[in-house]
Amino acid sequence: MSESSRIKADFIVHNLASAVLFPEPYRGQGTVPSWRTEELKNASVAAKEGVIVWVGPSARLSAEVQIEADARFYNGCGMTAVPGFVDSHTHLVYAGDRSDEFEMRVQGRSYLDILAAGGGILRTTEAIRNMPEELILVETLDRIEQIMRTGVTTVEIKTGYGLDLENELKMLRVIDRLKEESLIRIIPTFMGAHAIPADRRSDPDAFVDEICKVWIPEVARLELAMFNDVFTENKAFSVQQSRRILEAGLANGLRAKIHADEVNVLGGVDLAVELGAVSADHLLMTGDAGIAKLKGSGVIPTVLPGTSTYLMESHHAPARKMIEACLPLAIASDHNPGSCQFLGATIIQALAMLQLRLSASEALIAGTLHAAHALGFGDQIGAIEPGRRMDLALFAGDSFRQIGYQAGASRVEALIVGGVVAIDQF
Repeated sequence: MSESSRIKADFIVHNLASAVLFPEPYRGQGTVPSWRTEELKNASVAAKEGVIVWVGPSARLSAEVQIEADARFYNGCGMTAVPGFVDSHTHLVYAGDRSDEFEMRVQGRSYLDILAAGGGILRTTEAIRNMPEELILVETLDRIEQIMRTGVTTVEIKTGYGLDLENELKMLRVIDRLKEESLIRIIPTFMGAHAIPADRRSDPDAFVDEICKVWIPEVARLELAMFNDVFTENKAFSVQQSRRILEAGLANGLRAKIHADEVNVLGGVDLAVELGAVSADHLLMTGDAGIAKLKGSGVIPTVLPGTSTYLMESHHAPARKMIEACLPLAIASDHNPGSCQFLGATIIQALAMLQLRLSASEALIAGTLHAAHALGFGDQIGAIEPGRRMDLALFAGDSFRQIGYQAGASRVEALIVGGVVAIDQF
């Protein structure tokens, strides 16, 4: 190969024991997801300006890649590279402690019972309102560092604990500052419709009016969010109220997401398909009709095995049925102060295998590529492939199957975000 025809690269991860590739990646609506993985042994990955330009055997690197004079190298000897994990559903910004509620659930109280008694979301709302913005930022940065050590390179963060405009904007400002303080990509989601505050329960429709006519336009004006989410559930927001909230978001340029079928099947999946939501999340109670509705819709079904485990549910989301129906299933952590304290990607990989009966390949793809599609970035991140951002999580060993097998003990040796080494254990 001539010098002029070789691909130019300014950063190379070389001598990897293995790089995990997706030979037939899901390309979006109209394609059938493949759950195949390929472990390329003795591999190298080359990037130019943070974007992958070449992947192949290390022995062919010098022949096929023109390495620029000031190129940087990272020695991946003894490590396996997987795509950086994408956590597409979190409530990572919060304040306060709800460990007593955890004990209450262990003793038999339900999540909705705790919520109705003034606990749950409403308790965290009080903590958020009372905690200074700077301290919320510091606490959340610590959580960001922890998830990075499990291989996360992109994370979505929802509001929803302010429940008035002042404090919802406070949370969004924290998320915006996180984007400046952290190397990983942070996706902000406005979720003012997370719960109905105690002082608004007498007229919930008036509260919905305020969200639609005041809050959402202001959030959009300030350009602080990419998505608009709603908790469609008994004791939260009805399907009719959810439609108004999501339509208001769409009218103001905020793409739709929805919490659906977590406790009751009310029609949230139908609404997600009707409005072209990017994802429908939780889906714990989704049945065959909902799965059929999702098929071919372009809505990414996102299931949260950490939440159903933490809440000690008697069953989990029907992930196997979704895969068998050729849906592009995604998994995420749903890390939050009340219903899921599991933090990071590796424990969710393990729970997806243990609770949802996913294979290691299925769990990896669901937590990377399909989770990227659940954020609208399925063509930019989520796979080790030329043209995508160089986001790599490097684990010790020669197989990615050790990640789920080792459960929460699995930690990255190195994390590379956009061609920049963000964590290096050596």
